[in-house]
Amino acid sequence: MADDPDLDTAYGLETPEDNLRLYGNWARTYDTAFVETVGYRLPGLVVQRFLTLKGKGPVLDVGCGTGAVGAALPKEIALDGLDLSPQMLAVAGEKQRYGQLIEANLKETLPIPDAAYHGLLSAGTFTHGHVGAEALAELARILAPGAVAVISVRDQVWDKMGFKRAFTELANTGQITPPDRVEEKIYDGAAPDGHGDDIGFVTAFRRL
Repeated sequence: MADDPDLDTAYGLETPEDNLRLYGNWARTYDTAFVETVGYRLPGLVVQRFLTLKGKGPVLDVGCGTGAVGAALPKEIALDGLDLSPQMLAVAGEKQRYGQLIEANLKETLPIPDAAYHGLLSAGTFTHGHVGAEALAELARILAPGAVAVISVRDQVWDKMGFKRAFTELANTGQITPPDRVEEKIYDGAAPDGHGDDIGFVTAFRRL
């Protein structure tokens, strides 16, 4: 697995094309080389918060990758997945957990009707080299009134990539409740080198 992409490479991505190339190469080994070996906590934490808030389906897993969130969410909750990478979606599809898999760019208008989902989950998508706060308004659009959303946001990009400002605007305009964020360590003991203390905000809100 020495030739697999790594976390620092992922954090250095700049364009959708960069993302497609890296995750296309990483898709087949992503679970074994990353999710299962580094004590990656975010999928489980996001799902746990969603269940605590009595979230219900249908749910959209945003940036679903190979399906770590789907593996943590109870099977009786209907779930679709969305990702930029067709290769990652193909691996997720093999797990037979997702109803519909949607290939889409979060920086563009999503091919999803208004108010289509009653829940939204996302783990690891809003971070360095990935998607910024420009996606939040579009995600709010596809949520039905009362829908519960729980997403992780890397602490270092909360201000830098505009999440604080975007959440404030959506709340002030009556689209969502003010976000409730909880600081969590991203990895357990086997974290990637130099990332043992990485922090993410597990952030919950409801669509109004």
